[in-house]
Amino acid sequence: MYDVHVRPERELRNNFSEISKLNKKYDAVVLTNRGKGTHVLINFDEFKEYENFRHNRYLLQKIKEAESDPDVRLLSHEDVWAALGEKYGL
Repeated sequence: MYDVHVRPERELRNNFSEISKLNKKYDAVVLTNRGKGTHVLINFDEFKEYENFRHNRYLLQKIKEAESDPDVRLLSHEDVWAALGEKYGL
C-alpha cells in the first residue's frame, strides 16, 4: 500500500521546498482544494513505471483486438524479423 501524504494546493505555491521534501519521503503527495483532491505528486521513477504499465496494457489490448479479428494475420517474432531482413537487409 502506498504511503500518501495530503496537503492543501496552496502549499505547493507557498512552500514548494517542503512539498518537494514530502514527495521524497512519501510515495505520493495528494494536493487538495477545499477538501477535494485535485492533483497527485509522485516521483519521476514512479511516473516512469506507471507510464510503462499503461503502455504495456495498451499493447496487450491491441494484441487481443487483433487476435479476435478474422481479417488480421499475426506473424511470429521470427517471421517479423525475417520480413524486415528481406526488406531492409537486416
